[in-house]
Amino acid sequence: MSSAATLVRLSRESLSALERVWTQIWFRPSLTTPLEIVRIGVGSAVLFHYAMATPYLFMFWGDTDWMPREAALQYLDGLWMQSVFLYFTAPWQWVAFHALFLFCGAAFVMGWRTSWVKWVVLIGQISYDYRNITLSYGAQSIAACLLFILCLAPVGRAISLDRVRAVRAAKRKNLEATVPPHTSAWAGACTRLVQVQMVVLFLYSGIEKVRGDEWWNGDAIWWAFTTNEFYNDSLLWALAHQYWIVTLATYGTILIEIAYAFLIWPRRTRPYLLVAAVLLHLSFMFLLGLVYFSFIMIAGHMSFLRAEWLARLGVWWKRKIGEMEMIYDGRCGFCVRSMAWLLAFDGLRQISIRDFRASPSPVVSDAQLEKALYLVLPDGRALPGFEAYRYVTLRVPGLWWQVPFFYVPMFSRLFGHPIYNWIAANRGRLSNLRLRRLAALSRTRS
Repeated sequence: MSSAATLVRLSRESLSALERVWTQIWFRPSLTTPLEIVRIGVGSAVLFHYAMATPYLFMFWGDTDWMPREAALQYLDGLWMQSVFLYFTAPWQWVAFHALFLFCGAAFVMGWRTSWVKWVVLIGQISYDYRNITLSYGAQSIAACLLFILCLAPVGRAISLDRVRAVRAAKRKNLEATVPPHTSAWAGACTRLVQVQMVVLFLYSGIEKVRGDEWWNGDAIWWAFTTNEFYNDSLLWALAHQYWIVTLATYGTILIEIAYAFLIWPRRTRPYLLVAAVLLHLSFMFLLGLVYFSFIMIAGHMSFLRAEWLARLGVWWKRKIGEMEMIYDGRCGFCVRSMAWLLAFDGLRQISIRDFRASPSPVVSDAQLEKALYLVLPDGRALPGFEAYRYVTLRVPGLWWQVPFFYVPMFSRLFGHPIYNWIAANRGRLSNLRLRRLAALSRTRS
């Protein structure tokens, strides 16, 4: 009886150990940041690829040019190979869907309403792929697989406008409020799925190369540049005089692709394999012209970025830029809302804030702060109004998209300073105007 009880106990301990290992591999709570970088990369590649194809929309995916509907149906095998283009009957429907797809692609890259635009991007990618399957190659399939995983993943929680909206909503109630980064076991599982996808692709590609005689002989790279698609006179001439480069590149490609599957997982070897994979695809991009394929693959490799690497990068950037204290008027509703909007883009929390009404500044007088917002720098300098925003914009990554508005000389001189000066002079009226509008809205609802 005791031996049976011991056997049961050992079985339970073994199952418990297996469960812990399984959870550690697949469901470790993780940040979404690596997935967000994959989202931006894959989304940008898909958006650019199909935006460039806009002039050829009817030629490639219409019913009268390259691939009529009847011909396209002959290539499709099974009910799962579907395309929304197969159900269109009027030209405006092609144009409307293409416009919707590009809009959702841009929203997907920026992380705006990510929870639903990502599904439109996935459906569009599959629809373009199956409507004219003669245009498809590996890049489309890889993009669709990565998009499908991203649709299942909780993306849009970091490096996105959705994150900005969430932080801004919290800051509008309390400027000191913080929104913790999203961490979940499902984010870890989806990150692992993308990683497995990349490992399988590289391993399968490496094994297929080993089976070819050109790769065994060390001549595969040479033959690639002699094909019509990748032919390059000057490059072939240079390689012919230094043929050892061809041999090294051929065997190096195989080595990277096979080693990647095994050495990308350990902590110590991951940085080296990640750099090698990115450099390999950059060489494909610039030497073979495989821009779309290479960009998709590099984006997929970003799933192996470790959260602590990104955290250390953020700490280094904050230390390099130095502290920045922004002083504002806490009694001005417009000023508080503006600060909430600005801080929502400060993902690294580089900017500290001070309400001079509650805590007077030792550097800037209250009389100065009555007229404009000020930014105090570590060296003691105090920048007013437009110059404060201009300084911050270049040093806070989340605000880099505003750099043209603040640093194009003619634009900033003609519009930036006058607009800021007018807003600063009329901030009280702007606050009262908003309060009256909210009161009117409240009366309407009641």
